[in-house]
Amino acid sequence: MKRAIVSSRIYTGVKEAPFAEALLMENGMITAVGTTREIMAKVTPDTNITSLSGHLVTPGLVDAHSHLASYGLTLSRVMLAGLPTLATCREAVKEAVAKAEPGAWIIGRGWNHHFWEEQREPSKADLDDIAPDHPVVMTRACGHLIWVNQKALDMAGVTADTVTPEGGQIDRDTHGNPTGIVRECLEVIRDHIPAVSHEERKAAILEAQKRTLACGLTGVHSCEELEDYLALAELETEGKLKLRVCHLLPPEDLEKADAMGIIPGAGSDHLWHTHVKLFMDGSLGAETAWMHVEYDGSPGCCGLACMTEDEFLANIKRAYETGRSVAVHAIGDRAVSTTLDGFAAMRKEIPGDRRDRVEHVQRTTPEDLNRFKEMDVTASVQPGFLPTDWMTAEAKWGKERCRHAYAWKLIQDTGIRMQFGSDVPVEPNDPMIGIRAAMFRTDADNKPEGGWFPDQALTFWETIDGYTKTAAWTAGVEDKSGTIEPGKWGDFTVFDRDFSEPERDVREAKVVKTIVGGEEA
Repeated sequence: MKRAIVSSRIYTGVKEAPFAEALLMENGMITAVGTTREIMAKVTPDTNITSLSGHLVTPGLVDAHSHLASYGLTLSRVMLAGLPTLATCREAVKEAVAKAEPGAWIIGRGWNHHFWEEQREPSKADLDDIAPDHPVVMTRACGHLIWVNQKALDMAGVTADTVTPEGGQIDRDTHGNPTGIVRECLEVIRDHIPAVSHEERKAAILEAQKRTLACGLTGVHSCEELEDYLALAELETEGKLKLRVCHLLPPEDLEKADAMGIIPGAGSDHLWHTHVKLFMDGSLGAETAWMHVEYDGSPGCCGLACMTEDEFLANIKRAYETGRSVAVHAIGDRAVSTTLDGFAAMRKEIPGDRRDRVEHVQRTTPEDLNRFKEMDVTASVQPGFLPTDWMTAEAKWGKERCRHAYAWKLIQDTGIRMQFGSDVPVEPNDPMIGIRAAMFRTDADNKPEGGWFPDQALTFWETIDGYTKTAAWTAGVEDKSGTIEPGKWGDFTVFDRDFSEPERDVREAKVVKTIVGGEEA
């Protein structure tokens, strides 16, 4: 089937010819790009022609850091995101308890005490009175800290005598009893929650896919487990997987994945596997991001390392030996430094073509930025974090340290590959949120005035590149994706205006079409 898009403004992403008016596709692949006159000369009677005058067409936007199945599951659970007080969060939990079956687990996420009127972390006492007979687990917005009640602690067997797993922290009172806050070692509770069924997982993915396509994303890099990959694979077999999914796996799933043939180079145009995903530290908001210097106002606290050096090197080695690259969650500057040290050490021992990436890079040092460039390591960042993080970052790191935080312009000017993601369900995956954050560096109330370190702002076209080009390269599909040119997938994001004045247009712009493989999603 042939399809033409004409009379539009097309941002190709190709340096030599960044804009065009029209394009032609056949069987979901781009065959020609040029002026409307040039493309119309190539159409045949069976060509489906769409005129998009006044619209902007870009390469299909890709969320380069997502958790697709987790996002879908979150949609059916207690949602605390955006609630302004501990009291309103308690009300949301109370409502869920009232509707639940006796003794059922109450699961939710999204709370952020930094935005509560109470300005304190919660404890099990804030749940015990409203849910004495239901185990409750509420994950913080960052995903690195959980708030639980006594019933959940009892169900998991967590007591004053429980040994804290390495790389985590169970908060305790003066008597050693758990307070109801668990940092990083979330498995001490989560391993006791009844497992989600395979069909529930598939249904969650389909709902997440629906919403992801609706906001203009044609693909995602999903950092999840083997069981999520298998659910995606089954959906593809059933003809239901429309997104293009590059899947990253945790190290504990590699042996099974290898035995099943889920290796780099295998897969399809809609589902493939590339990287091993590791965690070097935690999050800013939970004070578990690993820093060179202690947190302001928290003497002696420099965050947490989630792995020992030996564990980290062993995981990188296993990935390299099996033909995989490595993606490492590293938010704090010490976590970033240690990650780059590990890459450098193991690349000497096991040379090869690496497309390693560091996820988040929320603060780094100038010296480490140079190492990113020298080693060709990708900075995989989330612009949508800035609106909710900037005040917290200043409070916990101090303004001077923040000069090298969320420093996207500096990353770009250093010549480092950079890609954009959302970390959904940590933050919404609407790319317009990320685009505006990268351009204006303000929150939903347009604060701080003039933008937070505005010298680190990007242009609209640079933000589009952040959602396209590098994401294709790290996923190993740069010959099929990332730009609009002949021989590539017919994946496009279509906006409701042409962005003749990007800084004006972007404030109200909306996505009106998402096209994957030449078909509207």
